[in-house]
Amino acid sequence: MNTIKDFSLQLALITTAIFTFQIFNAGRLERNNYVNIILSVLLGLSILLCMSFPTYISANVRLDIRIVPLLLGTLYGGLRTGLFLSAIIILYRFYLGIDLGLYSTILTLLISMPVIVFFQKNFTKAKKRKRINIAVILCIYYCLVGITVVSVLKGISFKVLQVQFIYILITTVAVFLFTSLNETINEVLRKNQQLQADVKEAEIAFLRSQIKPHFLYNALSSIAALCIDEPHKAGALTIDLSQYLRSSFDFKQLDSLTTIEKELELLNAYINIEKTRFGTRLVVEYDVDATLLDHRIPPLILQPLVENAIRHGLMSSLRGGTVQISVNQKEDAVVSFAVVDNGCGMSEQKREEILKPGMNKKGVGLGNINQRLKLLYGSCICIESAEGKGTRVFFDIPVQPVKQIGD
Repeated sequence: MNTIKDFSLQLALITTAIFTFQIFNAGRLERNNYVNIILSVLLGLSILLCMSFPTYISANVRLDIRIVPLLLGTLYGGLRTGLFLSAIIILYRFYLGIDLGLYSTILTLLISMPVIVFFQKNFTKAKKRKRINIAVILCIYYCLVGITVVSVLKGISFKVLQVQFIYILITTVAVFLFTSLNETINEVLRKNQQLQADVKEAEIAFLRSQIKPHFLYNALSSIAALCIDEPHKAGALTIDLSQYLRSSFDFKQLDSLTTIEKELELLNAYINIEKTRFGTRLVVEYDVDATLLDHRIPPLILQPLVENAIRHGLMSSLRGGTVQISVNQKEDAVVSFAVVDNGCGMSEQKREEILKPGMNKKGVGLGNINQRLKLLYGSCICIESAEGKGTRVFFDIPVQPVKQIGD
């Protein structure tokens, strides 16, 4: 009974360490150095505690279930974690004294760890059931190696065999339960993250389905306004628009991006239509870093901003005005976008309203773009405006060149 009690205490210590790690690691499926350090420290602590409270078979024979954190740490943390935990075991055993127990510990690790490390690669690539099988088989292998080494160095008795059988049973069940639990938790987390990704993609698809017709509606409305007075110009603009849309406005995938260059081409097409309609009342200025043209961004992220600046900022007065469009590198891997107009401006209450999705009943407005930026990057649009002076709409997003993302 004392043997079961001692092993139970060790199991409780290991369970505490593993659950502490699971709480810390909640939501993180990808391993990194920081996570592996935390895993190594917690499992190393559990090894020290297990070895500090062993079960004694005799005055010279002591057992503990250090294999459980050692095996789990190596399989989930990799080679470095396995070496770190092995070093803790050897150093602590050396601290207890140089005897046959130290030699058997070193020999057991030298024989079993290369095999565990070898199968760790298969474990990483395997699915849930196979991972559990690999962990259990490696646990039994380690235990058998340990029994063999102890038998050669110290000899073995019937009583020792009985305790060793209990030891193998407890460690195997423990490894099975902990591996199953960890795999189940990871599976739930993966499904949850996939569900969140699906929801995000569905929402982005809905937003995009709004903004495509919105752009076409306003572009065609502008062309229609020219049909009576300047039908030839309206016809030419219609052909230009249709040719451009055929080659550059085909976003079939939910996660598709466009380049800044193509976004500016689309913007130019829209501005040309509006310039034809409003004449000299509309002035557009560009400040674009040419080195950023091949960087990818969400499609239709600038055109609605410029449209709002023209229709609501400038053309609300007879004198018209100027729109400034800037795309510049702000810092490493971050690009700053800004649309500035010297139109009528807006109040603080109006600024808050237009960023809310659904506030613009006739279009999609800034709320749509703001929502897409939040979903994709966790960032949002900023607005600076003063009534009678103009408005500045700007945002920053991380981008990468086309060649780094791939099609």
